[in-house]
Amino acid sequence: MLSDIMNVNGKHYRTIGVKENNNKVIRIIDQRNLPHEFIIEDLTTVEEVAIAIKDMHVRGAGLIGAATGYGMYIAALEAPKDTFDDYMVKSSEKLKSTRPTAVNLAWAVKRQLSAINKGKSVDDKIAIALKTANDIADEDADFCKKIGEHGLKLIEEISKKKKGDIVNILTHCNAGWLAFVDWGSATAPIYAAFDRGIKIHVWVDETRPRNQGARLTAWELNEHGVPHTVIADNTGGHLMQHKQVDIVIVGTDRTTYTGDVANKIGTYLKALAAKDNNIPFYVTLPSSTFDWTIRDGIKDILIEKRDSDEVRYIQGLCEGKIKKVLLTPEQSPAANYAFDVTPARLVTGLITERGICAANKESILNLYPEQKTDEEKGYIKFNCNWIKADLPSFDQLKDINEWRDKLYKLNMIGAYKNGIGFGNISVMSGEKEFIITGSATGNKKKLNEKHYTKVVDFDFDKNCLTCIGPIIASSESLSHAAVYTSDSIVGAVVHIHNLALWKKLKDKVPTTSVDATYGTPEMAKEIMRLFKEANAGDKKIIVMGGHKEGILCFGKNPEEAGNVLLDYCSD
Repeated sequence: MLSDIMNVNGKHYRTIGVKENNNKVIRIIDQRNLPHEFIIEDLTTVEEVAIAIKDMHVRGAGLIGAATGYGMYIAALEAPKDTFDDYMVKSSEKLKSTRPTAVNLAWAVKRQLSAINKGKSVDDKIAIALKTANDIADEDADFCKKIGEHGLKLIEEISKKKKGDIVNILTHCNAGWLAFVDWGSATAPIYAAFDRGIKIHVWVDETRPRNQGARLTAWELNEHGVPHTVIADNTGGHLMQHKQVDIVIVGTDRTTYTGDVANKIGTYLKALAAKDNNIPFYVTLPSSTFDWTIRDGIKDILIEKRDSDEVRYIQGLCEGKIKKVLLTPEQSPAANYAFDVTPARLVTGLITERGICAANKESILNLYPEQKTDEEKGYIKFNCNWIKADLPSFDQLKDINEWRDKLYKLNMIGAYKNGIGFGNISVMSGEKEFIITGSATGNKKKLNEKHYTKVVDFDFDKNCLTCIGPIIASSESLSHAAVYTSDSIVGAVVHIHNLALWKKLKDKVPTTSVDATYGTPEMAKEIMRLFKEANAGDKKIIVMGGHKEGILCFGKNPEEAGNVLLDYCSD
């Protein structure tokens, strides 16, 4: 086991792991009753893991990822041998539906599915799932330790400037070891500084409505002996104005490749106060918390809305028992937004396992040069569960390739000078299933079955789909899905780029809103609206108003869809 730091009454605990002497049981610290009760909970089914994530027995970006990894392992244990792959896909969707904002959840699912698929037998796949879950947990602890080492340097610099006087750190929510597997992200530099002998003091926001700061961060710091003071959420600005805060360090549940930060509700207000008072505002995160598909965090990060009772009620210890108390008038409604987004311009820097960088695309990609953003891929804005597997030859391959070749020769499918491909084609293959050209195939002159994948499930509200095949599904797959969902007669869809035709037809045939961008649920819903309100089914064509050059044509088969397009070109 990696070196550890987190102790409860002198005994070390990880937040999650396989139960000793029974590797079919996953043990977690149930955080709901902390700090008043310390309870270890055993999880033995996917349903129990899903409930533990959704109802916040476990919470925090890193721990959600680790719990999902172990949840996929439990799913592998449960899965019937004859329908193993299908069961794993359904289990992954169940887990992904629990918490929409934390990107670590989908990241862990994708990593597990990719690893498991390499197994040659069910027993192999189960063993791979366990190893991958353990790897995810170990990496989380290791990365958080490194975050602590990098963040320590910032605290050391402040201590030197203050000539050894107390460094006052403000943190929000709980980005501690309870939110990860060990060490934590925002708390890792704090623990490292305290253990180095630097004089520190931590201002701990209560973090309403669930009070993760008052309940969890304060409990953690107390167990480690770190001086701290719990404050009401609205106190931070006052302390900053009066020079009682030297640095703000918080965590994040999802950070865009441009540096926008989604974190517990109230983080944005702390960043504004820090900016106004020239106080450094740092965000800590392991690489698994970056979202490489989102540029604009405010616009595109889905913000979780939780049960209003979390706002209306408060929980605490009363006469030796944990009780809930109603705070509001009984009939008053309440809104419970779990997260907000702090724009990159308010973030001094990001502390990662690889070092500290500025909150912008260039600096982030300098730390992670192997990553490609959605801009560079021309690619996916939805969450994609890709199960890599051979796609058997299918009956429509000849017909679909014939029309794909025609459109390629007409330069309606192809690639731009920067190498980004465009255009795709699909055919229905079953109820809510269709075969579509894969991502980045536009620049290939000829295609075969290795360039296609089967979309087997999709959900517009959750912004996700699942595909099985040798290649990941096209970035336009949700748009194709929207057409098939809207008209059961449609058996084939072509998506092409042609600027002249786009300008000619825009707003003269059914056209989506300019606010709906490609590959998004908004575009899919616009397409479905046009079938209902603009007779798109009769016209058999849709111009994508928010996707310059983009046009969809459709018909009973590839021939009809292709001919519809050619007819519009000749008019």
